[in-house]
Amino acid sequence: MSAQADTSAGTAEPEWVASFQEGAAAFAAGRYDEAARRFQAAAEAQPDHPAVLFNLGLALRGLGRRADAAAAWQHALALRPGHPQTLSQLASLLAEAGRADAAEALYGRLAALDPGFPGAALGLGNARMAQARPEAAEAAFRLAVAADPAAHAAVNNLGAALMAQGRAEEAVALYRRAARLAPAAPEYHKNLGTALLSLGRLEEGFREYEWRRRQAVWRWNRDCGGKPAWDGGPPAGRTILVHYEQGLGDSFQFVRYLSVLKRLGARTVFECQPRLKRVLSTVPGIDLLVEEGEPVPEFDCHASLMSLPMLCGTRLDTVPGGVPYLRAEPGLETAWRRRLDPSVFNVGIHWQANGAERSIPPEHFAALATLPGVRLHSLQRGAGLDRPGIVAWGDADRFAPGDAFADDAALIAGLDLVVCCDSAVGHLAGAMGRPVFLILPWLSDWRWMRETGETPWYPRTRLFRSPREGGWPAAMAMAAEAVAALAAEKAAKP
Repeated sequence: MSAQADTSAGTAEPEWVASFQEGAAAFAAGRYDEAARRFQAAAEAQPDHPAVLFNLGLALRGLGRRADAAAAWQHALALRPGHPQTLSQLASLLAEAGRADAAEALYGRLAALDPGFPGAALGLGNARMAQARPEAAEAAFRLAVAADPAAHAAVNNLGAALMAQGRAEEAVALYRRAARLAPAAPEYHKNLGTALLSLGRLEEGFREYEWRRRQAVWRWNRDCGGKPAWDGGPPAGRTILVHYEQGLGDSFQFVRYLSVLKRLGARTVFECQPRLKRVLSTVPGIDLLVEEGEPVPEFDCHASLMSLPMLCGTRLDTVPGGVPYLRAEPGLETAWRRRLDPSVFNVGIHWQANGAERSIPPEHFAALATLPGVRLHSLQRGAGLDRPGIVAWGDADRFAPGDAFADDAALIAGLDLVVCCDSAVGHLAGAMGRPVFLILPWLSDWRWMRETGETPWYPRTRLFRSPREGGWPAAMAMAAEAVAALAAEKAAKP
């Protein structure tokens, strides 16, 4: 615990003062359980002493008893409303508990009472960011930076507030500054990388993005038994183990780099997510495909899948092509085509991504369901399938039970178009070279960059970005107009 005990107990009855002092000593030694017992004894003797309650809250927080700590601090604040340490501790506790609105109120009080109090403006900005209010957060972060220009966390978070407003160029400058102030902090370099990538500056962006693998929270570093990481040198004659990282869509997008390694003379082994082994079996350039948990052969070096763009020096004009590089199984494709009516414009739809900000409420697809000559086919699983105008293929309709993506690929191969959110299904269809309308939130992922309706990753994917005001309905209206034009074009063909 970084907080210091408040020893301003004053001169009072020796019994409770002794308990208080013993609690302070135990707290300083990190013995939070003992500290809590001593402070509790003091609080029972002096139930309305704010210093006792403050320190009791510290000990309880150290024990993970957040609700009890909050109760102690709320009582202390009622007795001593302007105490900055109590305001700060309770505000940070509420922020950790996801109560950003309550945290903002307390940080606001603290900043008004003592603008220079450490962490007040930074906490206020963080609470506002947690409520998706980047403009208000920017004002707080600017106060934090003005108070301490060397406060790298505040500089970094100001960059995040600007990124959330679509001001990537300004964010780049701030992330660079944060990285200069704390050059060993991987978060700042990674943030710089994503900002650069969103601007299409891929070569530098991927270099900075590589810092992600040094973050303490990173979950995708693989133990490769002491074998060296591939450093981008000549791979000819070497066996390279490439292991997946992050999401399913990332594997669909970046598996193309296995062909790059193969052309350079490497023997390639790709370790994929178990759910993808069957559908990725058609990808060229993979000498051996294994799923996570299966034995791997001897290899000379290894690489994380999403490090390959950096290792291969990818720029906008050197994004590996070869699309389509993923194909449906012929037998499954034939079986699914028999179910489709070729006289209508068949559109696959998918609305739920791994993240609420990228998921589209399914009711926004209603505009497509009423278009003349258009038939919608759900590529979604789970809730929301029972909607009028949508053909929902259930588990009983599958030809590859238990292997959803193999069936998805086969169905997509026969569709005229896929309209979807930013999800693995969109990447799958893009990798297959199928026409895709990708519906993006206003602040989309770095890979889709900014201000363009196209992407170098998938040549037949068209991007529809939600305007800042209007959101999904406006984006879907634009997509519906384009779908109607394509359906009319098909209907006009003899």
